[in-house]
Amino acid sequence: MLSNFIKNFSLKSILYGLPLFYFLVAVSFYLGSYDSAQIKITIVHIGGTFLIFSWLVNKLETDLFSNLKKNYLIILPIFLFLVSGIISYFFSPYKLASANELIKRFVYCFSAVIIIDCFQDKKTLLRLINFLIFTTYIVCIYAVIQFIDTKYFPAPPASGFDPFIWRWAFGNRIFSTFGNPNFMGDFLVVMSPIVLALFFKKKKIHLLFLWLLICFSTIFSYSKGAWLGFGAGIITFAFLFAGFVLNIEKKKKIILISVMSLVTLLIVAGGILFQLKSRPDSSSFRLFTWLSCFEMIKTHPVMGTGIGTFYLTYPSYRRPQIFFIEGLHNTESDHPENEYLEVFYDEGLIGLGIFLLLLITVLTVGLKNLSYFKNKNSHNNTLSYLQLGFVTALISQIIHNCVCVSLRFVSSGVMLWMLIGCIGAVAVGCLEKNKNENNFQIPLIPKRVVELLLLAATVYLINIFVGFFQADILHSKAIRYSKAGDWDRSLELYSQVIEKNPSFIMARYFRANNFNDRWHGDDPEQALKEYDEIWKLSPNYVQSKFLAGVVYSKLVSHFNNQVQKYYEENNEEELRKAEKAREVCLRKAVDCYNRYKMIDPVFPQVYYNLAALYIDSGNYALAEQEYLQHINFPNSLKKSPHNFYVENWKERRLNEYAETCMKLASLEYRLGKIDDSEKIFLEALKYDKNNIEALKSLAVIYGKKGNKEKYDTVVAILKRLYPEDAYVKTL
Repeated sequence: MLSNFIKNFSLKSILYGLPLFYFLVAVSFYLGSYDSAQIKITIVHIGGTFLIFSWLVNKLETDLFSNLKKNYLIILPIFLFLVSGIISYFFSPYKLASANELIKRFVYCFSAVIIIDCFQDKKTLLRLINFLIFTTYIVCIYAVIQFIDTKYFPAPPASGFDPFIWRWAFGNRIFSTFGNPNFMGDFLVVMSPIVLALFFKKKKIHLLFLWLLICFSTIFSYSKGAWLGFGAGIITFAFLFAGFVLNIEKKKKIILISVMSLVTLLIVAGGILFQLKSRPDSSSFRLFTWLSCFEMIKTHPVMGTGIGTFYLTYPSYRRPQIFFIEGLHNTESDHPENEYLEVFYDEGLIGLGIFLLLLITVLTVGLKNLSYFKNKNSHNNTLSYLQLGFVTALISQIIHNCVCVSLRFVSSGVMLWMLIGCIGAVAVGCLEKNKNENNFQIPLIPKRVVELLLLAATVYLINIFVGFFQADILHSKAIRYSKAGDWDRSLELYSQVIEKNPSFIMARYFRANNFNDRWHGDDPEQALKEYDEIWKLSPNYVQSKFLAGVVYSKLVSHFNNQVQKYYEENNEEELRKAEKAREVCLRKAVDCYNRYKMIDPVFPQVYYNLAALYIDSGNYALAEQEYLQHINFPNSLKKSPHNFYVENWKERRLNEYAETCMKLASLEYRLGKIDDSEKIFLEALKYDKNNIEALKSLAVIYGKKGNKEKYDTVVAILKRLYPEDAYVKTL
């Protein structure tokens, strides 16, 4: 009796829980946490754990092996890819980061196997798809709301048609419940052919309306990758529909395919070219990221570096052009915008081979299944149309993920593995079943023991995953306290975040920065200790090396004051200690700044801080060298290995190079190098032609040199441009 209850309850949990799982992953967001998508990750963690538990219990109560043995052809590559991830985890030098990705790998692989095992008939598959159709309606309706909001309502902070605080987060690009236009685009790329296939089967007007909503939402995501995947889906659908479903003569099929392909190619290619012209940086960003990823792959090409570790090692390989393109220095790229490159980097040639084998196997099974339906004259049944949609969706998504959003994001990842499972489920459901097979049964007591252990493990994991979500909420609160200058409360919350999620590197980074900003008592030591902990998890995390240099620079100033104090007090013993401590901190500051400069040679402040240290220590030649390095660095990007794509990168940051010239020219003037100072002030004007400080300085120099003609010219420019300036009025 108990066995029947457990068996039925676990099966019902799967048949109704899995559709709900996909619904919640797609539509859920929570703006009270730091990452609005953290709720999606939590649903994948908790929901995936519960579904795996339910399936394993169901297998224990029914039959552990026979279904897996019968369907090994498609299930084996799935488990091989899971094993690849497990092996990669054990080889990884960064276990916490790898564990985060491995958890998702378990959920993804088991979800595909669960669908293959439990969703083999039309009723269960349609329940799953109907949930997804309802989900797509919600996604598209909210996308339309966002479109109206960006088109006809004022920008934030004014209120608009979209009631949520993230409105206009991507300008006029809509992102619906996904928090990112590319993630929404990936979901719609998957759902488009499935909805289209069901429309052709059922001829229901609401399905055509939904497909038109999908088209609209995809277009106004302004995601080039989504357009590419969407266009690939339409062309693939035309080929497969004509080849396996449509019962017309060959000539008409060729005409139909040709017309649809040509129209789709013209529209999609035109849209992509237009976007490339209006937003060229997104394509150049990807090219430079891919180049960096190729260099990373070369370090461990066979076994890979470790699952989920891309974002940890990427800063050491990131091309400097990325900083010019992004215009930022305190950001990180979590993924290389190409799933195949990331698998290659993570798990090496072996892992990539297994992943490609899996995709090829699934597509082969799907196409053979379509051929089976055609040969059996059952190509017009619902399962045939569903398989048409699934195979087309898989092809669309794997093309999309060559250039765009990584499948590591849960909203996209769950959809890939759903398609793998659904293609396998339809194919397996068509096989003849041998009802007289002897099933392997586990004795009652060992079975109950295993089930209790599984239950305990499930409860334990769910508790951990709830903690991850709580950590994200606490992180958001800590940031608010930090911005308000309430350091004590902020630091307390960051400690709680780290306790609940030790892999949350950003919380450690912000905590260290809080110590750096508060700066009293033992804060310098606490900040440096926290940076050390960060480097154990991620050696070059964001600007941690630079900020550690800032701590040491502050300590240099502190010990400078100590030196001056003990010198005046004639306290030789304490003076020597202070001088020694100052030298140690100076050396460490220079080391930290130089290490940061190696991964971010574009950031001007690192050059300024180094120059300031050298000036304070009387080493003016090295200070000059730092300023010159910053000014001349973009010239190195015209040479190999950076010259496959060349532009005048300085033009993106003219004000920064003008400021560096001003600092260098001022230093030269202090050192009595008047002619050099004049040349560099003139160079500053090349970057910022109306720079008032450069013009004032030139007026001083020309006055000192007695060059009346140049002096009068500069003064005339100043009076024309800045007639109200107090100093200019005295000229």
